[in-house]
Amino acid sequence: MRRSRILVLFALLGCPALAASAPLITPPPRMAEWTKTAQPVGAGIFFDAASAEERQVGMVLAAEFQRLHGVPAVEDGNGDLTVVLALANGARGQAALAAAFGAGSYQSAPGSEKYLLETSPGKVAIVAETPRGLLYGGMTLLGMTARGALGAEVAGARIVDYPQLGFRSLHICIFPNTELEGVRQAILTAARFKYNAIVLEPWASFKSVKRPETAYENTYTAAQLKPLIRLGKALHMEVIPMLNSWGHASGMRSNSAQHVVLDRFPQFKPLYEEDGWSFCLANPDIYGQLFDRYGELLELFENPKYFHLGLDEAWGHRGLMESNRCRGDDPIETLARHLEKIVGYFTSRNVRVFMWHDMFIERDHPQLGRLSPANSVPPFYSHRVLARLPKDVIIAAWNYAETKEWPVIQYFHDKGYPVVACPWKIRKNAVAMVDTAKRLGIMGMMQTTWDSLDVTLPTVGEAGVAAWSAPGFDIETIPYDQGFLKPIRDLPITALPKLETSLSAASK
Repeated sequence: MRRSRILVLFALLGCPALAASAPLITPPPRMAEWTKTAQPVGAGIFFDAASAEERQVGMVLAAEFQRLHGVPAVEDGNGDLTVVLALANGARGQAALAAAFGAGSYQSAPGSEKYLLETSPGKVAIVAETPRGLLYGGMTLLGMTARGALGAEVAGARIVDYPQLGFRSLHICIFPNTELEGVRQAILTAARFKYNAIVLEPWASFKSVKRPETAYENTYTAAQLKPLIRLGKALHMEVIPMLNSWGHASGMRSNSAQHVVLDRFPQFKPLYEEDGWSFCLANPDIYGQLFDRYGELLELFENPKYFHLGLDEAWGHRGLMESNRCRGDDPIETLARHLEKIVGYFTSRNVRVFMWHDMFIERDHPQLGRLSPANSVPPFYSHRVLARLPKDVIIAAWNYAETKEWPVIQYFHDKGYPVVACPWKIRKNAVAMVDTAKRLGIMGMMQTTWDSLDVTLPTVGEAGVAAWSAPGFDIETIPYDQGFLKPIRDLPITALPKLETSLSAASK
């Protein structure tokens, strides 16, 4: 009878249940019952893990419990609490589920990222389908831990949790003046809010061995960037490289008046349009540079599943070019051939690509036009190439100001393309974009940061919470200071944890 009552309670909880003593968890758990019995942990936690994947998650959580709460990891029997980390497809996971009150709710919950977390005297069980789900349960456990009268303690709970959007990504630019510890802080912050992907875009800041002219001298090597990629993998994120492959060929923002290549090596001028902003699509020599750089990034990122091609704000096709040299006899065919070449490069390597949306929208379209600074214009009509793109190309639809329903997301969704909604640093914009993503059931969201990484971090939290939560969730119920600023304050950019070391340690 007791078990059925709890399952009924779980079924009624379409949004988080917040008792008076419930800790503040962001994102809030989907289904939760908070109990009155807290678990002391001051003497240490034993992470009970069997497989290499379970042990790796345990190492990450042990490091974070030590850093955030001063709670050490200990050997079996030497601490206050045992945390069982068990994948559901193994014997340990099946045994844990058989003993769990919320097993039925867990089994009926959707997706591979769900987890079950239940506390009992001296023990916490976390069960999940994947290591990523185990980590999410552990992140919730970190949020359930606070300073009590007798030291650190973990709140009592029975939780079943899962995300609403399947793809929840953070796009981070690495400029030549970007401090890598700031990027590390952003990745760790995204993990705390249960993001599952990171897009890293070096802007003239990655030293290519094959194409050294494409980066400034005093910037980052592969060896310096590798720990950030490994950190993302240790946090069970997809880590996705990006290289702009049409507009932004200058390697700079539009207001910098700089070009990383042409300001130093004018002999490469034929690779670019007259003003240097975009690649010269009529010149086949561009593919030597692009393919060399693609290959280096794929190797550095350890054969990722995805690659972001950019392709936004190609000002030449907005009509600002002074010469027809790069348009070819038929600008539409020139662009179509370019996309066929670069998409084909990745298709042959089983890598899916993202593209920004804006050059595939007609600028004077009555409902969709003038919502981005470039767009398709006559006589180039780049929007007509959309129908020739393979349907597995992912459209990254970006808008940084709209706070109401934005029709562009549905436009590409209705065309049959996977879509991710891409907001920036305005809270209402991020929430509106994510709400549209949830309503349409699209692939997910890609929160951007651009040249305001530190300023955008609170919105990273807000977008992450919105993407995880059920439709209709009111983000205003989370106190801004404690819910979104505290996780950032927990991560000062000095002495940040090197959680990537858990990858090699777990395999030993």
